[in-house]
Amino acid sequence: MLANPVNAPKRGWLWRVNPLLKLVLSVVAVSIAFALQNLAATGLLVAVLLVLLLTAGMSWRVWLGGAIALFLFTALTWLLRDWPAASLNSLRLLAILLPGPIFSLTTSPADLTRALQAVKLPSFLVLSLMLVWRFLPVVQREAQRIIEANQLRGIDLSRRPGQWFPGLFVPLIFRIVSYADEVTVGLETRSYDPSARRSLGQPLRWRRLDTAVAIAAVAIFGAVGYLQWSQSFRLKISALLTPTPPSLC
Repeated sequence: MLANPVNAPKRGWLWRVNPLLKLVLSVVAVSIAFALQNLAATGLLVAVLLVLLLTAGMSWRVWLGGAIALFLFTALTWLLRDWPAASLNSLRLLAILLPGPIFSLTTSPADLTRALQAVKLPSFLVLSLMLVWRFLPVVQREAQRIIEANQLRGIDLSRRPGQWFPGLFVPLIFRIVSYADEVTVGLETRSYDPSARRSLGQPLRWRRLDTAVAIAAVAIFGAVGYLQWSQSFRLKISALLTPTPPSLC
């Protein structure tokens, strides 16, 4: 049955951005986040990422769970150190983690495959990454079903950690192995050859939206870099321009 386009979920502008550009920008954002030590620079980067995550349409339950985890992390860091360090570490953690869900919520598996093939990755590596990407939600659903099945038997795994291995991990491992066998049979049935040359039915195209996103990203990264390194850069320049007094013999 065909899906009704009126009832189909509306996708934002992030879905239309080139997936390879999103992948590169995500890697750059995480790399910059690791190097940040300035509260204003980190706050600017996190603010931009939060706005993008709002447009991606993440579930409110995930928002609530993330807020609780962030609060606990900030409180623990505050107890161990001080408030400025706790704020900076919490913002850095957000800046490191946020590009992942933004990319995953706005990129389909087909777009991710095209992006990985565009960078000339080996076919077996592309297939492995795609299988992991595709079956993570499946494993999550299976884990939820196992937890619900245990609840029907009167076993609350959240209150009985000793039952996690026999009640959750063992059946989940068996389900993962079963899925792996099904995928293997499917690939063999279709005569999949990882060394065969492949073409792209829908090659990646660079659009005006991609140019605008790239320019905006460069401006944002430039502003973050200015807030982070401008003061130290000025100190180095002033040290170089300051004449050294002659030494007395």
